[in-house]
Amino acid sequence: MRTHLARWLAAVALVLAVGALAPRAVLAHASLQKCNIAAGAKLKVMPTTVNCFFAEGVNPKGSFIGIFETTGDHGQDDNQNSQVSFSNAKEMTMTVPKLAKGTYALIWYTISADDGHHAGGWFTFSVV
Repeated sequence: MRTHLARWLAAVALVLAVGALAPRAVLAHASLQKCNIAAGAKLKVMPTTVNCFFAEGVNPKGSFIGIFETTGDHGQDDNQNSQVSFSNAKEMTMTVPKLAKGTYALIWYTISADDGHHAGGWFTFSVV
């Protein structure tokens, strides 16, 4: 299970590195506006689909949202099957498998379709 934790930490490091190297892109471009899972949420029932909306249109090549299990204790540790919506380039969705009780991180990384700038971030939530 340590490999799960290592993968999660590597993904968080990537998002933080992008933010550190390009702070203006993180603040001004295809940044996360809202998501159907809130930061810090304690969910009794996990939605089967995650929908995230961004400030600008998102380039489907290289952009993703993913859910990573934070402790490495659960078998389902990540899912990066996200895609940009066909009807709204500012929306990304992903199907979520059943998640065990625990704390997870929703990580997002975008490349703006408008200007090519990169942005990223993450927040945690729990399934209780």
